[in-house]
Amino acid sequence: MALMPIEGQPGLFREVDDAGNFSGPVINIRDFREGDKYDTIAIPFGPQSWGTEYIFFQNIQNKRFLDTNLKTPSKLSAGESMVLDRIGLYVRSAAGISQTTPHDFKQVVDNAYYRLDINDILQDEGPAVKFPSGYGLYGQTNEADQGIVSVGVPATASASRLVKKQLLNQNHELRGVLRFDARQWLVGAAPFLTAEQATADFTSVATGSETQGVVLVTNFLHGLIRSAVTK
Repeated sequence: MALMPIEGQPGLFREVDDAGNFSGPVINIRDFREGDKYDTIAIPFGPQSWGTEYIFFQNIQNKRFLDTNLKTPSKLSAGESMVLDRIGLYVRSAAGISQTTPHDFKQVVDNAYYRLDINDILQDEGPAVKFPSGYGLYGQTNEADQGIVSVGVPATASASRLVKKQLLNQNHELRGVLRFDARQWLVGAAPFLTAEQATADFTSVATGSETQGVVLVTNFLHGLIRSAVTK
């Protein structure tokens, strides 16, 4: 199901089926606020084996609000609902004192595939670079081995929106996947890369020396959020 605005009724939406027919109750988004539900995964130091997957929204144990604002694994909180408008990825510039180098950033963004499933139904998929969050740093720096790069321009207006908005609640299971797939067509008969080169190798840099750090990636689900309140 998707949401469509009701003509002449600002703030009111109806659910529509695949044929475009109104099929659900009227949704009043005047009680919603604009915001994000988000979660962060950590890609460890070292080569990433082909087929490695990192799952968003599933493991929130011991994470604080800096890295996730979900309170229930894979779900919105009880009484909470959301009109999902866009999906974004953001590679963090630093993890503690370890800073993500432009080299690491590019290998994550250009080698990874992302998909979002809701209740095991595909919502969107594609190369990670397809999903700008509209958030992030912009500019330049003269630090050694450092630079500022982002997935798209850091402006929310530049982030692509879903063609059909989705209404989510605590009964929907969220599953975002960042995956590093085998790219055998780049290896072998047409040797653009060796098998070793085709395997991503992520590192992190801290205080000018290479360390065994991590690359952090945050998945943002942006839209209108309504939380349960007591009156």
